[in-house]
Amino acid sequence: MKMNTKIEQIELALKEIELVMRKLNIWSDGKNRPDDSAFLSQSPFFLDTMNFEQWLEFVFVPRFYSLIKSDSKLPENVVIHTYAQEFYRGRWQEYKELIQILMKFDKLFAKA
Repeated sequence: MKMNTKIEQIELALKEIELVMRKLNIWSDGKNRPDDSAFLSQSPFFLDTMNFEQWLEFVFVPRFYSLIKSDSKLPENVVIHTYAQEFYRGRWQEYKELIQILMKFDKLFAKA
C-alpha cells in the first residue's frame, strides 16, 4: 500500500473538515460569507470579524488549498483544535467529530 504524502494527507483532512461541517449543517456553501472588510482582520482566527465556522469555511480551508496549489511553504505549526474546543465549550459532544478532525489536521504539522 502506497503511503500518502503529507500534501495528500492535508488535502484529505481539508475534505474531511468540509464533510463534517456539512454533516453538522455549519458549512454554508458561500451563503454565510462575511463582508470583504471582515477579511482584513489582524486577529487570530479573525475572531473580531467572523465566527469560527465562517473562518473555517472562508479563510482556513481556502487558504490551505491555495498554499497547496501554489506549492507555497506550509506552516510549521498549526493549532486549531484548541480554539474549536473553546468555541464549542459546553457543546463538545455535538461537535466532537469536527474537533477530532481538526486535531488530526493539527497533528500533520506537529514536530516529530
